[in-house]
Amino acid sequence: MKKSKTLLNKPPSKSEKIMNAIIYCRVSTKEQAEKGYSLEGQEKECRKFALDNSFGVDKVFVERGESAKTQDRTQLQNLIKYCIQNKKKLYAIIIWKWDRLARNLSDQMELVKNFSSLGIRVFSATENNEDNATGKLMRNIIGTFAQFENDLKSERTSSGMKQAIQQGRWCWRTPIGYIRFRDDKNKSSIMPAEDSKYVKEAYRLFETGLYKQTDLIPILKKLGLKKINKNILNRLLTNPLYAGLIKCKWFSELVPAIHKPIITQETFFRVQQILSGKKPSLIPRARNHADFPLRRFLRCPKCDTRLTAGWSTGRKKVKYGYYHCHAKGCTLNIKKDIVEADFLEYLKSFKPREDVLDLFNAIVIDAWNTQQSDLIKEEYRIEKELKELLETQNRIDKLMISGTFDEEAYKRNTNDLEGKILAKKIELNEARIDLNDIEACLNYCKFFISNLANLWATSEVSLKQRFQSLIFPEKIYYENRTFRTTATSIIFKRLQGENPDLSSLVAPTGFEPVFSA
Repeated sequence: MKKSKTLLNKPPSKSEKIMNAIIYCRVSTKEQAEKGYSLEGQEKECRKFALDNSFGVDKVFVERGESAKTQDRTQLQNLIKYCIQNKKKLYAIIIWKWDRLARNLSDQMELVKNFSSLGIRVFSATENNEDNATGKLMRNIIGTFAQFENDLKSERTSSGMKQAIQQGRWCWRTPIGYIRFRDDKNKSSIMPAEDSKYVKEAYRLFETGLYKQTDLIPILKKLGLKKINKNILNRLLTNPLYAGLIKCKWFSELVPAIHKPIITQETFFRVQQILSGKKPSLIPRARNHADFPLRRFLRCPKCDTRLTAGWSTGRKKVKYGYYHCHAKGCTLNIKKDIVEADFLEYLKSFKPREDVLDLFNAIVIDAWNTQQSDLIKEEYRIEKELKELLETQNRIDKLMISGTFDEEAYKRNTNDLEGKILAKKIELNEARIDLNDIEACLNYCKFFISNLANLWATSEVSLKQRFQSLIFPEKIYYENRTFRTTATSIIFKRLQGENPDLSSLVAPTGFEPVFSA
């Protein structure tokens, strides 16, 4: 989404008096403070916005979340108090995104209204800032649709690239030694170029073990490869693309490519052994093949070796898939279609009965309530403090009506109190948000458990393998059309079986919940 910095009232130019602004940065929990939104990144963008719009930064308020069990917004209260005390010298408050003020839209609007009554504008460093009816509407909906569009485009692009990579197609910029062309299906592909001879020579020389990388640079330049240095050569010698293999962040294993390799896989892996300082060894094979999700997962029941897999071409040039044991002397060889169909049926046996699932639902809710007891107490504490503030406000109003307070004294007391009440209301709303997340989480969990077989059947290979490891964390064997395993994940073990002992699902006294949202 394009960042909007449109302001209703343009700040003064640099030749005029600089208007002061406050920066407010916030994360809601300790986990976010450590792993999520960067406070430093927020402040950096806010300061850039201030500089671009000729604001002087008067003060920075940083709200660091301490834990998920406390929603104290001490810095927000300090910010409100500071704005009340210094309203004459302040022009704006700058935030990274609107949800940094509050996650609840009505709370955001209430805060903006209160700051506006002090003559202070609120600006987002990354979102729309127009202060008219259209601008307000845009802040509420355009950000959502723009983010949706970007996410959709990103998902489509990533999905298309993943599919292309699984088909063995290289999707990025071509390295030295390759050029791009259109194949007979009008799809983009790569093939060796004229300068592929330099790549082949670099690998041939380095494979001998007689040269350092720095020794190869002048040799390759003399042969005619002018654009070469230490960094380029290192990337060249470590790129599996030259051996017909694709490495990318989406797949943990190398994916076989369809383009013509410049060097053999034997040469590539021997060079990697030399680069790592180890002696050459047998070539590791790409294992994450989309056609064989159970490859390296199932084990041979005779020798305990992980099964490999591959395609075999019959007499009529028809390809047949097989899982087989590659251990010396072992003859296990199973048809791909049979073993995968049996595995799918085996997964169906893990679907729990409705009464077991209902009990599971009750236990999770009970565990959640136990785990959330501190948050419930926190909500009660905030409600109590808010009630006390409202009662104080009522007493001040009565003193004003009775004539005990003059108008100046009344404003002085109520301005500070209203800020505290607003901050406390936001604190209460966010505590309630955290308490209401269990239902969606539990529904997803139940859906996953009840549809395990279908999810496995329709997922891509990497996700299938995650399912497999989740259910069977240890060894699993296939023999005589049946499966046996040394261990099953505890949740599936509890829910599986024709006659499960329902009492075994009941949390014992002193149960410490292991479920988390």
